[in-house]
Amino acid sequence: MTEENIQIGTSPGPARCNSPDEALLTKWPLAIALVIMCGFAGLVLRYLTREHATVDAFQFLIPWYSFARDHGIGALAEPFTNYTPFFSYLLLIAAQFDWLGQPLSLVKMISAVFEFGCAIVVAQMVWRTTRVLLRASLAFCAVWLAPTVIFNGALWGQADSIWTFFTLVSVTLFMRDRNGILPFAVAFSVKAQGVFLGPFLLGMMLRRRIHLAWLATVPGVYMVLAIPVLIAGRSLVSVVGVYVDQANTFDRLFISAANIWIFAAGVPYTTGVAVGLVLTAACGLALSIFIAESKRVGPEFVLLVACASLMFMPYLLPKMHERYFYPFEITSIALSCINLRYLPFAVIAQVDGVNVLSRFRSRHRYGSTAGSAMQYLSRVLPCA
Repeated sequence: MTEENIQIGTSPGPARCNSPDEALLTKWPLAIALVIMCGFAGLVLRYLTREHATVDAFQFLIPWYSFARDHGIGALAEPFTNYTPFFSYLLLIAAQFDWLGQPLSLVKMISAVFEFGCAIVVAQMVWRTTRVLLRASLAFCAVWLAPTVIFNGALWGQADSIWTFFTLVSVTLFMRDRNGILPFAVAFSVKAQGVFLGPFLLGMMLRRRIHLAWLATVPGVYMVLAIPVLIAGRSLVSVVGVYVDQANTFDRLFISAANIWIFAAGVPYTTGVAVGLVLTAACGLALSIFIAESKRVGPEFVLLVACASLMFMPYLLPKMHERYFYPFEITSIALSCINLRYLPFAVIAQVDGVNVLSRFRSRHRYGSTAGSAMQYLSRVLPCA
């Protein structure tokens, strides 16, 4: 790590503390107080919105929870959700606390636990990179209270914080020069959208000469996590076909994500899917090669290219939901806390996310502002 990175967040002049230990002792009360206050505020927000219900909640989340509660461990024998087995396990765990509240609030509690985990991982990213405690605490607060995070979990009860948590763990391991493939495999085993980190992962494998055989852990982890449902009696075809069924749920190129497919109203569905997959694969491979060949080193660079991967993939792929930018929105917060140069990046991500989320739920048409983030990234990434 360079001296410039170590000095992020410090101010020149004689007033600066003479030793890192002294600086830490003078800053930690403020940092801890900030985390406590924001942590409490986040809990209050989640409590106040615990019964806010959407159409998805009535059609899917509440019936899934009720099935898990009523059937207990026997529920694992049935594909009672359209998610992978991992989410079924979480519903069974939540059902053990049925006496605490209504079904929807307990489903949202699952999301809240992983949102808290995401905030902790981001704070660790920032702390390990900058060694500035106040920045780490601000990172925690920014994620825990991020508008898109509140929308996704507290209001809608969506599960994107779960796979995002494991995605962040994968990135932070690579930032520490460690192998992050296993948590990536878990992220993919929770939801197929974990593949958005794929170009980053391939680039880091090529860059650090990690054997490609490690990619076998992705389907391997998926099957290991499926063992309980297979033992319970669920068919293998049902387990391995989850992502195929999800991919066939919608037959529209544009669903709700503010990406390039908002302009594809006249493109035939089959043609658009083929073009989108080829375009995304080509851009993903280009990003992987860029990562592998770049001379830039350090955790900031690793996080920057992870952000790029998490943004490019849902921006280029067809059939994307608005919430698939969730991990990008969180990693951009971490990046901006490490280097203020990227603050516009995080602000654009939140503004764009809230704009899309609110307008989608209001059934209004909207324009894409994600292009603004794309343009900003195109300026800063070559400098990396």
